[in-house]
Amino acid sequence: MNSTKLIPLSAALMAAAALTPAPVSAQPFGPDTCISGFVWREAAPGDNVCVTPATRDATAAQNAQAVANRDPNGAFGSNSCKQGFVWREAFDGDVVCVTPDVRAATKADNAQAASRKVGTQAPPAASAQLRSVLFEVTGTGTVYSIDLDPGGRLPEGTTAPFHQTTAIGPDVSLLQVVVVTKSGSQGCRITVDDTVVAEVAPGDAAHCTAYL
Repeated sequence: MNSTKLIPLSAALMAAAALTPAPVSAQPFGPDTCISGFVWREAAPGDNVCVTPATRDATAAQNAQAVANRDPNGAFGSNSCKQGFVWREAFDGDVVCVTPDVRAATKADNAQAASRKVGTQAPPAASAQLRSVLFEVTGTGTVYSIDLDPGGRLPEGTTAPFHQTTAIGPDVSLLQVVVVTKSGSQGCRITVDDTVVAEVAPGDAAHCTAYL
């Protein structure tokens, strides 16, 4: 009479587990994980477009000023913008009123959305060349803030004139200087490899933007 050997269930399960390939490690926030140096814009809940921290801060400030920049008697009812302002259009239905240059920068961020997520990054070039960027705040006086993109925010009380140099790689496609005046009059200028790519004279809204 043949006897049958029974394998304990626990041993069988362990053997099966050993043959099962380990799952691929997921990114912390799934397919919307931003590459280093970028964060979600959060113009509204679910807005996971990856932008610089300075742009996210500016977006939050725009949301806070949304009512102040509207003209309820305009052609589009309560969502009408005051003269000189347009809808931001960060997403379908985004009617926060901003200046035209901010809307242009927002559209540029949307266009770059996929390239700023971890899962869509191409391998870096073997010999990527860095470029030198000079950010300047011209004029005189003091500021509530200076936002440099890339570079972050400088504190209240920073005096003009001011300058800061940084090196950027080929992954950077947008440069910005945003100045909020406290006293005096400021302008801005952006220079890339000794070539001026954006400039606003003192006395105007000091917001310089350059697309590379």
